[in-house]
Order: sequence, then C-alpha cells, then structure tokens
Amino acid sequence: MRRFLLCFLLVLAAVPAAAQPPAEPARELFLFLFRPGPAWVAGRPMHQQDLRAHGAYHAALVREGRAAAGGGYVGMEGGMAIVRAADLAEAEAILAADPAIANGVFAAEIRQWRPRFHSDRPLVEAAPR
Repeated sequence: MRRFLLCFLLVLAAVPAAAQPPAEPARELFLFLFRPGPAWVAGRPMHQQDLRAHGAYHAALVREGRAAAGGGYVGMEGGMAIVRAADLAEAEAILAADPAIANGVFAAEIRQWRPRFHSDRPLVEAAPR
C-alpha cells in the first residue's frame, strides 16, 4: 500500500497543472477630454497643430490594448480618448506622458466612466479594403 501511495504521489507530481492564465488586473475606463492648451496656435485648424507625436502615442495605446478609441471632435477643436487603466493614478500617468499635454498643445480633463449599456459590435467599423 505504501508503495502504491508513493507511486501515485510521484505520478501526480509529474502531471503538469492546468495552465492558468495570469490574472488580469481590473481595468477601469477613463475619458480624456482634450481642449486647446496654452501652446495651441490660435486661428490654425487642428490638423495644422503640432499633434503628430500625440497621434502616434494614442495609436500605440490602442495597439497595446490600453485605449479603446480616440480622435478629434467633428466641427470643433479638441477631442476625446477612451483609455483603460487600473486606477485614476495610472490614467493620470498615461495622460501626463501624452506629448500634446507635455508640450501644451492640449489641456485635458479625466473622467472615470462606467458604461451601463454596450454592444458586442466594434465601436468603430473597419473600413473596407
């Protein structure tokens, strides 16, 4: 009986445990509400402002899964981004690292957002190729 128990324990130890994915930290949603900042050039449309690095930064956030969407308002200056972060401190750090915030072209407010209604459809439909 002892031998059987010892063999059973050795076999059990050799069987790999079911792979568990690492626990994903809870992600909250935050809205970044952008408006012209102190370095905004008055009279110049948004597409002529110094926003190239800002656009690249937000495109990287989307690729990394840290942002869901972002873009400019239609017919007015400024824009919005929907960002995923563990908490307000992380959202503030993401915003502070935005080149348009750092260089003053944009100023922004952060709002934590908990949607009550959502669809399984993508927020933005992919353009046909």
